[in-house]
Amino acid sequence: MKGAEPLAGAAFSTAARLGADRTVVQLVRTTVEDTVVGADSAPGHARSDRFEIAVRVHRDGAVGVADGPLLDRHSVLDLTERAAELARASGAGRSVRPAQRPAPGNPQERVYRSPVAIDPFSLSPGERAEPLREARARALAVAGCTHAVVRASAYRRESMLLSSDGDRHHLESTQTGGWLTAAADGPSGPATRSYPDRTGRHDMGGWEHVHGLDLPGGAERAAREAVLLSRAKPCPSGTGPAVIDSSQLTLQIHESIGHPLELDRILGWELDYAGGSFVGLTDVGHLAYASDQVTVVADPVSGRGVGSMPWDDEGTPTAVTPLIDRGLLVGLLSSTTSTAAAGLPSAPGSARTEGAGLPLVRMTNINLQPGSGSLGDLLSDMGDGLLISGNQSFSIDDDRDRFHFSCELAWRVRGGRLVEPLRAPRYHGRTLDFWRSCQRVAGAEEWAMHSVTFCMKGNPIQTARVGHGAAPALFSEVSYGSWE
Repeated sequence: MKGAEPLAGAAFSTAARLGADRTVVQLVRTTVEDTVVGADSAPGHARSDRFEIAVRVHRDGAVGVADGPLLDRHSVLDLTERAAELARASGAGRSVRPAQRPAPGNPQERVYRSPVAIDPFSLSPGERAEPLREARARALAVAGCTHAVVRASAYRRESMLLSSDGDRHHLESTQTGGWLTAAADGPSGPATRSYPDRTGRHDMGGWEHVHGLDLPGGAERAAREAVLLSRAKPCPSGTGPAVIDSSQLTLQIHESIGHPLELDRILGWELDYAGGSFVGLTDVGHLAYASDQVTVVADPVSGRGVGSMPWDDEGTPTAVTPLIDRGLLVGLLSSTTSTAAAGLPSAPGSARTEGAGLPLVRMTNINLQPGSGSLGDLLSDMGDGLLISGNQSFSIDDDRDRFHFSCELAWRVRGGRLVEPLRAPRYHGRTLDFWRSCQRVAGAEEWAMHSVTFCMKGNPIQTARVGHGAAPALFSEVSYGSWE
């Protein structure tokens, strides 16, 4: 970013004069372009650009943070003075364990740009709309489909992280996604079905990822299933075995594994908005979180998933972190600030910020590792039960214990075969009971990377983009019913 070094230098000198031990400046530019083809077939396009700066002043074990839009040198100095005053006031009269950081005199310079084959920001609106128009036309060609909306999104975040120690980190991440919703209105009432996920299957990469989703091909399937649902019976109530597909497991992992394992939640720092966690620090290494079929890792380094990054927004290098190993809780998501407060050793970074605000402990890519076999194998193992697909809505309590999910489609399964579509399925339960009932996870051939791009946390609220890889899984005891 042009002009970053002089602005950071001005902040460093001002903060040092005001008593800072260390100062970090982060400049972030975020660009989003959305394209939608809806009822009138005319594509709509929207673009947003945000250019922000944050100054983080470390003093006497405390940190003061001030952020805002990047305007000019004077605005940067104002932010620096505000951050320095917050650090002074926060540290006054307190004995605080300082956050761990790289030793002074060992500055690091790193540059990373995520790979892109087709730059989405180089395409014209018409080029971006072309596969969306085709997908909509294919959906509406299905008899009984009354409405279809197709969307695609391109996202780019460029971050410069500079410290008074001499560290310089330049990170550029490009992500794309596409999705559609088909609707039908039949004897059972209106129904919708999404492809590939209700909120898009975003991933790292350029427009090649949107092409790879095959929206036109998926549109026909979504439209056919919407028509089936508009004529289907409601999902019955009961308790028994169920296979949950990977798109729905995305939200299940997010809400009942990712959030409970965030260290700042465990420490009570998010109680005023996002809530806490039923997990305690002493549970690590002892708590049977799930059955021995369940292994979950945080993987920000493989390049799959929108939570990918080689270092976090504190500059801490990232790495694959085991969270659940064959059912046993073995790790947490953390930051330098939270591990220092908890008296824990440093860990791979999970501190992330929207724009250039205060870094929070956030998920990266939280993945359920594949087991073996196909979806058909899981259905055969189950025999009789339900296959539940596609998230519609979700709810979970503040401690991430009791949950309720509504979904788009269920299939009644008899003898391992799909025999009847069921509309408006829902299921509910408790986190540990649910994950301990997992009997089998399908193999790598069924595994897919999904995304949650709307995860909110913090006060003021920040929105994060996180990834979740999963394959369908079989659970022995699921309480289900209809949300209609």
